[in-house]
Amino acid sequence: MDYKYIENEKENENENDYDTENNVLNDDWINKFDKVDELYKDFYKDDVYYVDLKIVYVNRSNEIEKIKKMPFLMSKPNCISREEMLGILKKSAMEDNRKYSLLSILRYNILLEPYEIKNYLLGSCNDNDTNYLNIVKNIDTIYFGKTITMFQDLNDLILIFYEKSEELKKVDPNTCTKRIYLNSLNANKKTIKKRYKD
Repeated sequence: MDYKYIENEKENENENDYDTENNVLNDDWINKFDKVDELYKDFYKDDVYYVDLKIVYVNRSNEIEKIKKMPFLMSKPNCISREEMLGILKKSAMEDNRKYSLLSILRYNILLEPYEIKNYLLGSCNDNDTNYLNIVKNIDTIYFGKTITMFQDLNDLILIFYEKSEELKKVDPNTCTKRIYLNSLNANKKTIKKRYKD
């Protein structure tokens, strides 16, 4: 009986050794894969968490007067909410004690796929495929597509403001329209209610 017990123990030890060897082999394979994968980490697409906000101020002579650049951290990945946009516009409408009105919103978002990088760098991509600058037509939530990690610094939101003219606020009395009231011809007539007898 002791002999059989010893034999079973040896078999269990051999199985444990075999499992340990397989685990070491699997760990080595995973570690090697992780090391190779780490080299290509910058080429994978990832969510956009921040963009560069560029605010361009144009004066009445159509000259760029000032450009402000600041990073903007998004509350949700890949989008700037409508409320955040309204806050940005409200803060940016006044600069150097002058009022500006929003002229245009531009979104620059690189949507390049990892397998397209080589062709893009060699210049063999179509212009239609590489049109990353878009006009935002409505003040609403602005969405950004996932971007390759190494290109995320290039994503921008560009706001162009134009200086408001004070002269437009002054009212010329000769150009004002006057209200005209039309009276009905029947305004003097009284209505008479007739009562019917039962």
